[in-house]
Amino acid sequence: MNRTAASAKRAPVRPTDLAVGRPLPYDIEDAYGHLLLRRGHPIRSEEQRRRLLQIGRTPYHAAQRRDSGGVQRRREAHPVSANPFDEIYRISLALQETFKWLGVGGGRFLSRLDTLTSRIGDLVERDPDASIGAAHLDEDFPYTIRHPIRQAILCDTVATQLGIPATERRSTVCAALTANVGMLELQRELERQAEPLSDEQLRAVRRHPTESARMLAAEGVTDGVWLRIVAEHQERLDGSGYPEGLQGGQICRGARLLMIADTYMAMISTRSYRPATAVREALLELLDQSGTVYDREMLSGFISTIGIYPPGSFVSLSNGERGVVIHRGERSEQPLVAAIVKANGQPTTRPLHRDTSHGEAPDVVALEPALAVAKRFNLGSLWGYGT
Repeated sequence: MNRTAASAKRAPVRPTDLAVGRPLPYDIEDAYGHLLLRRGHPIRSEEQRRRLLQIGRTPYHAAQRRDSGGVQRRREAHPVSANPFDEIYRISLALQETFKWLGVGGGRFLSRLDTLTSRIGDLVERDPDASIGAAHLDEDFPYTIRHPIRQAILCDTVATQLGIPATERRSTVCAALTANVGMLELQRELERQAEPLSDEQLRAVRRHPTESARMLAAEGVTDGVWLRIVAEHQERLDGSGYPEGLQGGQICRGARLLMIADTYMAMISTRSYRPATAVREALLELLDQSGTVYDREMLSGFISTIGIYPPGSFVSLSNGERGVVIHRGERSEQPLVAAIVKANGQPTTRPLHRDTSHGEAPDVVALEPALAVAKRFNLGSLWGYGT
C-alpha cells in the first residue's frame, strides 16, 4: 500500500482531543502505522502531549466520531511549524544529541531514535518535495548528521512510491539513520582531512557495516530487518561490495535501496578531500551500473521518484532564467521551478515560480551547478513557506 492510500485512512491528531492526565479517546500511530499510545492511556506530561500532536495520526473514523452532527470542524493549528526546513533543522539537532547517547545505556538512544524516525515519516508525508529539496540543499550540519537524514528521507520517499509495506519502510529509515554509527569518529576525522583515506582508514570503512550492526544490537535493537539492512548496505549485486561480498538476491530489499540512496547522496555532497558530483552525472553513473552493481527495479523507482530534475537541484530555463526545482511535475521533465536569477544574470528580489508544464511557460534546458545566489534566500521561502 502506498502512503497516499494509507494516509486516506488516518487524520492528524487534534489539540482539543488531548489533555495531560486525561485518557486518550483513540489509538495514536505515527506515519508508518507504528503505535505511539493506545486508547484509554492517560497522557503523562505536556512534553508527551506535544510529541503526540507533532507526529501522531489516528483513524479518520475515530476523528469523525468526535465531530458533532457530522459537520467537519475548522482545521486547528498544528502545534509545530509547518515549514519542513525548520523541522529538518530540529531533527538534525536531535540526531546530533541522540548520537551522544550511543553506548551509554539506559535506553535513551533507542527512545530518542524512535521519535526521530516518526518525525521523518511525518515530514515526508506532509511535503515530500520540500523534504527531497532539503536533502539536496541543507548544509547546516556536518556530514555525520546531514548524510543519514538525507538518505533516510530518500529511502522513505522511494519506498513509498514502490509500495513497500509501512513496517519495512520504518525499518529502512531506522537503518538509514544508523548505518554509519560504527564509524562516526572516523567520519568526523574525514571532515577535517584533505588527503585520501589511509589503508587503516579504508579497513575501518570496510568494517563499519558489521560494527554498526553489532553496536545497535548491543543497544537493544531486536528488529532483524533493521539490523540486516545496516549489515548489508555496502554490498553490491556483483559481489564487489563489503563486508561479505554478497551477491544479487542474497542482499535484502532494504539494503538494495539504502545502497542507492547512500551512494547518490555521498556523490552529490562536497567533502574535504573531493568536490561534489553534479546531480546529472551522479544519476548517469548509477544508471550505467543498473542491473550489475545496483538493483534495476530499485534504481528505476529511485529515479522515477526523485525525477530527472530533483527538488533542490538547479536548472536553467529557455527564457534565460535560472533557479531551483521545488516540485516534481506530473512529467519528470516539467517541474515547478523557483527562478532566482534573471535572464540578465541579476538575482531576483523574490523567487519567481515557473510551472514548466504550462504551454506559455519556459522549458527546462539543463541542470546547472549550485547557484551561490541561492544562499541569499531562506530555503523555506523558495517553497512558499513563511511568505
